[in-house]
Amino acid sequence: MSVFTYTLTPQSPYRFDYFRERIATSSNSYLYDIGEHHLGRAHVIQGHTVLVRVSCPEPASDAPEIHLQVEGAPDETTALEAVKIWRHMLSVDRPLAPFYEKMAGDAVLSGLTDQLAGLNLLLEADPFEAMILAIIGQQVNLTFAENLKRSLVELCGDRLELDGRPFYAFPTPEQIARLKYEDLRPLKYSQRKAEYIIDFSRGVAGGEIDLQALEGMTNDEAIQSLVKLRGIGRWTAECVLLFGLGRSDLLPAADIGLRNAIQHFYGIDHQPTEAEVREMASCWAGYESYVTYYLWTALGMARAESKKKKN
Repeated sequence: MSVFTYTLTPQSPYRFDYFRERIATSSNSYLYDIGEHHLGRAHVIQGHTVLVRVSCPEPASDAPEIHLQVEGAPDETTALEAVKIWRHMLSVDRPLAPFYEKMAGDAVLSGLTDQLAGLNLLLEADPFEAMILAIIGQQVNLTFAENLKRSLVELCGDRLELDGRPFYAFPTPEQIARLKYEDLRPLKYSQRKAEYIIDFSRGVAGGEIDLQALEGMTNDEAIQSLVKLRGIGRWTAECVLLFGLGRSDLLPAADIGLRNAIQHFYGIDHQPTEAEVREMASCWAGYESYVTYYLWTALGMARAESKKKKN
């Protein structure tokens, strides 16, 4: 089996351990092999199932080297596609310094960037994966969402064996498109959720839905394009732009988690409205996604710490 190796060197500050921890505690952890200083995951690339192993000897360093190994690729062209996916997922080419400089005048955000220095966006492999995961996550809790995601992946994703453990690649549009709605019902999918997922996959597989076209659209254009599709609302479309495309200027102003975080950290006596969030965000222009991500993360940490103290 061919093995291709590469080294990624993101700009400082950058903390690989934040990525590992977020993956380990997310509802997508089932996709990964997770070790103390490494991550592994399978992907289907150009019809080939490859295994990518990513390791970082000094994950807490502000300037780490990330070692990436691709197994099972038939040639280096395929291996480089795997590298491209992981550069995207790990935000290797998105330096944080400009974001930190812009937030320096905001006492709350400068405090959070100091506390979480090196935390970058953790993204999905591509917009299709982001869309399917977002649809699954609609109106269900994280535990149930993880069970639904896992069952879909195990139903139709390619399987590998890694150290005696079954390992699955996220299904391609074609693999999900071949399913029938009734295939998902025994897995506790609602009829509508099964229809949304399979119909969207059929649209992508058949060429009626062009996800690559989103790259050339503004946020508003992309959102309006996506919400025309059945089962996709603004929140789901925003998830695709943020976690699938890695847009830096995406503001999910209606998101309850963001509004709760703003209330908590800015000491506001009420949950801010969507309009109030947009007004505040005028100072964040160009980095709304990062501010959202940091506020989400910091609120989660604050709640976890509070719960720990109570116990």
